[in-house]
Amino acid sequence: METEQNFAALCRANGWKRTPQRMAVFRYMHGNRLHPSVDQVWKQVRTVLPSVSRESVYRILNEFSGAGVIVRLDQFEQARYDAETGTHGHFICTMCKKITDFPLSEPIKIPPEIVPGGVCHIELRLAGICSACRRKESE
Repeated sequence: METEQNFAALCRANGWKRTPQRMAVFRYMHGNRLHPSVDQVWKQVRTVLPSVSRESVYRILNEFSGAGVIVRLDQFEQARYDAETGTHGHFICTMCKKITDFPLSEPIKIPPEIVPGGVCHIELRLAGICSACRRKESE
């Protein structure tokens, strides 16, 4: 029930129609920590709404990103989407491409003279080999 109430409030705040497509994408992304691509979201949403188009899912994800409900992560082979909008970092495995969230112990401080305006988003990415891939390499 909370998910439906959050969805209704989100649609009202942004002037969006409450469509089944938007609701299905919202349900899948709500609390999702997998950082899925548009194709992964589309595949899952199609299990609920078989007729939904990839373009609709893409548009909805970008609407949600623009409204601050999710974060769009670019500079990957495909854009990925993050349901966690609070301050955190990402560790990206260079072998399996899995993205893992990690907390930041202190807020990142940017000297105001470096940025000619307000900062609306800071992203910290670390790349390396995850422990699962490291184990596979040593076998």
